[in-house]
Amino acid sequence: MNGTWKRFAVAGFLLLSLLFVGLSLFDQLSAFTQLRGTIDLAWQIRVSWLAAALLLGTVNLLGMAGLWTWLTGRLGEPIGQAEGAAAWVGANLGRYIPGKVWQLAGLAVYMRARGRSGSVVLVSALVFQIVVLLTGVTAALLTLRGRIGLAFGGSPLLALLVGIGLVVLLHPAVLRRATGWLARLLGENGPEVTALIEEGRAGRGGATWALGAALMAAWWIYGAGLWCLVAAFAGPGFADIWTLTGVFAASYVAGYLAFVTPGGLVVREGAMILLIASLTPLPASVAAVIAVAARIWTIVSELVAFAVAAAWRNAEARETLRRESDAP
Repeated sequence: MNGTWKRFAVAGFLLLSLLFVGLSLFDQLSAFTQLRGTIDLAWQIRVSWLAAALLLGTVNLLGMAGLWTWLTGRLGEPIGQAEGAAAWVGANLGRYIPGKVWQLAGLAVYMRARGRSGSVVLVSALVFQIVVLLTGVTAALLTLRGRIGLAFGGSPLLALLVGIGLVVLLHPAVLRRATGWLARLLGENGPEVTALIEEGRAGRGGATWALGAALMAAWWIYGAGLWCLVAAFAGPGFADIWTLTGVFAASYVAGYLAFVTPGGLVVREGAMILLIASLTPLPASVAAVIAVAARIWTIVSELVAFAVAAAWRNAEARETLRRESDAP
């Protein structure tokens, strides 16, 4: 694939992602309007709390992009922070395209179009996502304890099996098979991907543990954002950040593992409604409003983060061109 077609592929992926993101946002706004009209609630939305939630969500996404960029550098493909942020946040929008593979495919295609190693990007993205899911399960277990089963149809056994399955995914043999399959699917060099996993670069010097610790902090930031969202609709006294961190983490994992729904739509909201209604004084009707609002919050945060990252990358590119033109 030559450079022109690579650029077309990247542009097509972004346009398709934005189309599905727009459709999802429209659906959620429609659902929110309908719910708001059927619930007898004093609708005095606190704009300052909404702004705080949006700020936390946007900053958290950019921080996670920085972590992925750092991990990719550990695997032998150093990337600038602005470029890495634009790539990761942009590819993250691919979650809304039906089929879970598009997020990884978009990231690999984008980085290959910019002359980077698609194999390294593929490995780093896969390892990163697995650690995200593992830390999400850990955050939910720490904060919800025996109640995490609510996110999985009320079954603690199913929640335990999910946790065990995610731990198994970190085994090098499983990672080799998974990345090898994805490499063939995306047209990457399978042996190169396998070699990266076998060398274990991502885990050297405690890198995986450092990544896990940083992502645990990211879950707490999301919990704080969800707390701000609840405060915006119901007031700050109905739930605590500790509980809502577990609610967000458990519902995210449940939605992500629902492979047939883009972005975990419906499944994530269902889990969040069940958890909020069970763990807080809020009724299920208000929990439904908050769950739909949480989806709108995350979508808007992703769009804002993408706009910030793209502007940052473009500013750096212009600065680089200016320096090159000024050089003797």
